[in-house]
Amino acid sequence: MLPKTGEYLVITKSLKDVMTLYQFGISAVAPISENTFISDTQMASLTNRFKTIVMFYDNDRPGLRAMINNRKKFPNLIPLWIPWKYKAKDISDFYAKYKKDKLLSLIEKAKSYVKEKCETF
Repeated sequence: MLPKTGEYLVITKSLKDVMTLYQFGISAVAPISENTFISDTQMASLTNRFKTIVMFYDNDRPGLRAMINNRKKFPNLIPLWIPWKYKAKDISDFYAKYKKDKLLSLIEKAKSYVKEKCETF
């Protein structure tokens, strides 16, 4: 279901997060679990297809730990999480709690942040 190419790809932790992002025009995939990441071969394929790849896991301890470990292996991935002040663990929780307009605002802020990080690579 992924497009052949794209500006952004989000690697998230669950199908419900993939579906939430898809509703807003953002390509996303989810490995089987936070403990199982994308293989080297899959990452090479995705890197050739997408300009920017973002890891967007839960903002809890396991999610943050998974992003740190995965970034060690793939340093060009940009880690991203929902700020704790929102009290939403993941994007689908954020959407349920704050609805469409607030989510669109959060997505725009995230895109600005990601663009800034890409310029530093």
